[in-house]
Amino acid sequence: MKLCIRLFIFWCCCSVPHFSYANSFEAGLFALERGHYGTALRALLPLANDGDANAQVILGNLYEQGLGVKQDYQSALSWYQKAGDQDSPEGQYNAGLFYFNGTGVDQDYRAAYEWFSDAADGKSIEGAYMLGVIYHEGHGVAINFEQARHWFLTAAKQGYANAQLMYAFMLQAGFGAPSDPAKAMVWAKIAEINGAENSIKVSIPSGMTLSDLEIETAEKIAAECLASEYQKCPE
Repeated sequence: MKLCIRLFIFWCCCSVPHFSYANSFEAGLFALERGHYGTALRALLPLANDGDANAQVILGNLYEQGLGVKQDYQSALSWYQKAGDQDSPEGQYNAGLFYFNGTGVDQDYRAAYEWFSDAADGKSIEGAYMLGVIYHEGHGVAINFEQARHWFLTAAKQGYANAQLMYAFMLQAGFGAPSDPAKAMVWAKIAEINGAENSIKVSIPSGMTLSDLEIETAEKIAAECLASEYQKCPE
C-alpha cells in the first residue's frame, strides 16, 4: 500500500495545471520519471521546504524507499505529516500507514486512525479502506462492524479490489448485518475481476448456499455494477 511514485507523478501532471508549478517541480518530475532520484531530490527539496505538499509527499517516498538518499523512515514520516497537515490525502494516508505498522515510530493505532480519517475525508480510497480495517479489527477503536462495512463499501464503490473482497466477506459472514450470500457472491465476483486474490474464499462458501440460477444472476449483477461504474451495485 505504499505510494507509487509513477502513479503520483501521473496524478500531479493530470490533476493540476502545469502553469501552477515552478520549473524546479517540473524538473523534479522529469528526473523521477528517468530514475534520477538524487537530481529529483535536489530539485524538489526547496519546494518542499517552502510548503509544497506534492513535493513533500514525493520526498517522503524517496526517504521511505531510500531512493537518491539514505533510507530514513523518520524523515519520510516527517515529510508525510507536513503534507498531511496541508490536507494532502496522500500525505495523510502514508502517515497513517507509518503509525499503523510502526514504521520508524512506535506503533500507534489511534494516531493511524486520525490520519486515515483525514485521508478518507479527502476522498482517499486507501484511507477509507484502512478505516474499514481499523473498525473491523478494533485497532485503536472499539470493533464496529457497521462502520467497517460503511468504509469498505465506500472504497469498494471506487474500484478498490481489496475493499470489495472485504465487503463481500462481511456480507457472507454476517458481520454488521444478517448474512447475504447472494450479495456476497456479487462483490466477490467484482473483486475477482479486479484482481483481488483469494476471492474464492468468499465465492465458494456463498455458492454452496445458492442455486445455479442465483449464481448466474449474481454474475449478471456484478457485470452491471462494473458497467455502471459502481452506480448500480448492491449494498
